[in-house]
Amino acid sequence: MNSISWLWGIVDWASIPIVALVAGILVWKKLHREFPLFFIYLLATEAATVVRFAAQFRGPLIAFYVYWISNLVLDLINLLAVYELFALRLFPRFYKVRVYRYLFAVAAAIILVGGWLSAMESADKYRALLVRERVFNVVIVGVLAFFVSLMMVMGREWKKYDFAIAFGFVVANAGSLIASAMWLRTNYRFTTVQELAPITFDAAALIWLYSFWSKEKVFNRQALVPLTPEMVQEARRWETVLKASISARKRAPRDPE
Repeated sequence: MNSISWLWGIVDWASIPIVALVAGILVWKKLHREFPLFFIYLLATEAATVVRFAAQFRGPLIAFYVYWISNLVLDLINLLAVYELFALRLFPRFYKVRVYRYLFAVAAAIILVGGWLSAMESADKYRALLVRERVFNVVIVGVLAFFVSLMMVMGREWKKYDFAIAFGFVVANAGSLIASAMWLRTNYRFTTVQELAPITFDAAALIWLYSFWSKEKVFNRQALVPLTPEMVQEARRWETVLKASISARKRAPRDPE
């Protein structure tokens, strides 16, 4: 293997230790109970990546089925983790409505399982599976864009961990969407753009690692400077000056017409 192959190999499997660290930090800080579906997604991603790494030494056919079956499972958990983030945490009122409570999961199952069955019946399985992957990425990026726009329109403030999870999912799924589109466009020929999917997922894992590893900023009330009598007197003096200025403008005579 040349240096370029070693480089792409590191990029492809760098997420194994990073995701393991993120999951470990969640357990250490007891955040896995606060983000249960995201934590399950991390564990599933770690297990799927390790199995894929082992499957590549068992032949191309085994590696093919291991990759796409694990990819189907990860897609479903990915969508559920996004549902947890927005429907359960940022917009909890959605969860109280029974229709929204089950609609998201049922729609995800229909899209993913239906796409997988149609891919298995297709003559060109590579193209069918890539189309299914592309459809999922479009759905997940669209859902993320909708909720992020909703957050901006409603003027809601992001919490640190919520923003990191959402930003990581946007980066990872957008990269996968572009990579799958380029793979179809080049008729499955390997190009540098094809490595965009693992690169963006590594970037998302690093975003999660930095966010959960760093300490969350806490507002310190003791850091506030206490008011002194001199400060109160100065504020009242400026208030008096301002009122006098406004009153003088109101009493000013108008210009003759």
